[in-house]
Amino acid sequence: MFPGSVATAPPAEDDNARANRLAAANLALRNKPAFGYDPTTSGGVFHIRRLGYDSAEFVFFGWNKEIRRNTSQLIEVRKGNNDDIRIAVVRRMIGIIREYEQGDFLWESRRLERNLMLSARQRDNAGLEEFMMREFFDDSRLPR
Repeated sequence: MFPGSVATAPPAEDDNARANRLAAANLALRNKPAFGYDPTTSGGVFHIRRLGYDSAEFVFFGWNKEIRRNTSQLIEVRKGNNDDIRIAVVRRMIGIIREYEQGDFLWESRRLERNLMLSARQRDNAGLEEFMMREFFDDSRLPR
């Protein structure tokens, strides 16, 4: 310091400013960080971006175990030995679901505009595949 100068302390925080600062910090702690994808604007956990004859891409928004955060992940699918690219996409989605759920799980159906309890159990695979085909590819040619 220079002779004759006075050190100035930062202004004291009043009770209102302190309460606002603490409230903002607490709200920030409750929010899980997410990267690059807003599920409220693109239809939920799965969003099909491209569907071709023998390849497709969809976005999966969900918990990424490796980095312990919600992320959007671009998933590429090939038709492979499947009869149709649509069933290949559905089977890949079911594979992702089974990474997180092995029994019953709640599905928010945009098509039906309600929540449903579905089963990820292997014994219920045919019903889950049929439901997912209707959910994403509502096609009157599909068997009822």
